[in-house]
Amino acid sequence: MGSALLNRCILATFIILFFVSCNSEKGNLVIGLKENIHHDDFEYSVTSFRKVSDLVKLPDQIKPDSGNYYLIHFRVENRALRVDHKWDNAIGYIIDENGRKYENSKEDQILLDSSLHFGWDERYITSPGNSDSTILVFNLPVSVKNPYLLVRGGILMGDAFNGSRFRKIKVKLF
Repeated sequence: MGSALLNRCILATFIILFFVSCNSEKGNLVIGLKENIHHDDFEYSVTSFRKVSDLVKLPDQIKPDSGNYYLIHFRVENRALRVDHKWDNAIGYIIDENGRKYENSKEDQILLDSSLHFGWDERYITSPGNSDSTILVFNLPVSVKNPYLLVRGGILMGDAFNGSRFRKIKVKLF
């Protein structure tokens, strides 16, 4: 009977720790270029970004609908020993100073790849010990002054005790 009670206490402790860590709000952490966002065995980073007013399409230039293009050089490192990391171009999104959300433009990304040849793909599989990168393309209004990139993804084992912190980290793009 004593070991059953001990097992229940241990289980209750883990459940409490899990819910406390998931519900703990440590604030939104802001990081800069080349700093990693840790997601279980995977590391995400913005290695560089550019704000441009048009994308080149020979012989014409394509102007953004609403302001500026943000070209985000996004890198994924797989530090797992055996597991592939499957991801796509919806992995990142931008929020502005007012909390408005902006998604990657697949069409503009494909257009940019036709001139820069950065290796656009619909989906990526990053094998253990390797890294991959792409350029994400966002069309933001001119009025946006303080954009941040955030990442999305499912909760994995390594995220359980830090409350999925990777979802709260913002990469400063200004």
